[in-house]
Amino acid sequence: MIDVFKDRSDINEKVARYQVEHIVGVRGGRTKYKPPSCSKMKTYGLCIEDGRYCPRNIRNPLKYRLEKTQAQGMGLKL
Repeated sequence: MIDVFKDRSDINEKVARYQVEHIVGVRGGRTKYKPPSCSKMKTYGLCIEDGRYCPRNIRNPLKYRLEKTQAQGMGLKL
């Protein structure tokens, strides 16, 4: 994740690394955060095209990405 942002001039890599490690539960209180549900994403206005590309069994954006990656690996479309 850090590699995505490391070439940006406005990013402090040390701070970014701590934040990412905190979010995944490696540092700080070791709380493991879960992604918001698809319904929350819709409420926040962050759902792409109102979820039209998401199958009904998808509960959050990370699950969608996992399913899509697996489908592409098998030559399928999600």
